[in-house]
Amino acid sequence: MRAKKNVNKKGISVAVINHGCKLNQFEGEALENGFRMAGFNVVNKKDGGKPDITIVNTCTVTNKSDRKSRNSINRAITAKKRQGLVIVTGCYAETNSEEFDKKDGVDLVIGNKIKAALPSIVLSYLYHLPFNENVNDLSFQFDSPQKPNRSRVFVKVQDGCSMRCSYCKVPFARGKSRSRNYEDIVDYVKTVVRNGYKEIILTGVNLGDYLYNNVNLPRLIDLLLGCERPFRIRLSSIEPFNFDDNLHDVIGNTRVAPHFHIPLQSGSDRILKLMNRPYSAQSYLDMVRRIREERPESHIATDIIVGFPTESKKDFLETIEVMRSACFASAHVFKYSVRKGTKAADLKDDVPYDEKVTRSNNVIALRDELNHQYRKSYLGKIREAVFEEHGGSWTGITDNYIRVKIVKGQPLSLEDLSKNILPVKINEVSREVNTGVIIGED
Repeated sequence: MRAKKNVNKKGISVAVINHGCKLNQFEGEALENGFRMAGFNVVNKKDGGKPDITIVNTCTVTNKSDRKSRNSINRAITAKKRQGLVIVTGCYAETNSEEFDKKDGVDLVIGNKIKAALPSIVLSYLYHLPFNENVNDLSFQFDSPQKPNRSRVFVKVQDGCSMRCSYCKVPFARGKSRSRNYEDIVDYVKTVVRNGYKEIILTGVNLGDYLYNNVNLPRLIDLLLGCERPFRIRLSSIEPFNFDDNLHDVIGNTRVAPHFHIPLQSGSDRILKLMNRPYSAQSYLDMVRRIREERPESHIATDIIVGFPTESKKDFLETIEVMRSACFASAHVFKYSVRKGTKAADLKDDVPYDEKVTRSNNVIALRDELNHQYRKSYLGKIREAVFEEHGGSWTGITDNYIRVKIVKGQPLSLEDLSKNILPVKINEVSREVNTGVIIGED
């Protein structure tokens, strides 16, 4: 760690800026909790907070992610107080540490495996105390709050990825797949459920790869469903090849939210092979069909990459056809960008950028149309929702992941809505927003 002038240690404020996936968001929120427990004042820069210490939790999944992370770092450096600190962590910091080590204004660069120790690292740094940077993997040592600020509780159960998709830099940033002790997970979930939380979101880099002492993801879900208090489980992204018979059986339980994010990436078998994705378009569609047979209301979300090297118009149109056949309720759309060190980086990036933009826009237009159709199919229907407050208004998030703005003089107090699961009737669906009322209040 670099030498640093003494920092005023009274009332030190910290802001964490998060980029990227749900796992990164969870880790950033857990860091905020850890800093609070260590006596720091956590502020939000979006609300005008001017922190003494800014931590940028970066993402590197695409070139665009890199650019957003760099912009946040540069803004933090520009706004840095005379004796303040700018700390860079996350996946971009992991894969490009030398870039930030040499960057003026960046005081510390912290890798993913010791990110959880950031409150201790900062205290050691401020007080000029020694800290062993060669500690063991701390991937599951985050200070998860027993009373989180939001209505839904994210629980990190897995990290890393042992796949080698040819376009993906994440294994370099997160390391090989590893899983958290299931007993710790069950204990934590029991704690937050006792504190009144009704929705638990299991998250990881490759969630479907969870395995600890012969307990896999379906068995982990079974153990959690065995907890004595009622709550529902939502799953973050799961790869299509993880949907074996055991997982299909467990997602049939109505306490598992019918919302499944399953990356497709491409509808072309030729491109899937080049991507090193071990499934075909047809096997993907068969898996989606089986899910809908088990849970007809399911919100199926996905990821799509357009403009992968050698992707022809025929390949692209096959992706469009699979999207229509799968009737995706939502999708993340990415224009392919070269990731240094990946196998695909050896391929000629031969799809012109303008063509990537056109294909991306076409996929987004189809995605938005399919999303609108899915939401319209629930017009006038009732779903159970948890609630989040934004600027004095409340939004219900239904079990099948439809966001419903609550209107018509509905109760707006924290006591009424926070952490509760209540039935919501969807009264209006537009392309921009869904509105509705809580049953019993209209």
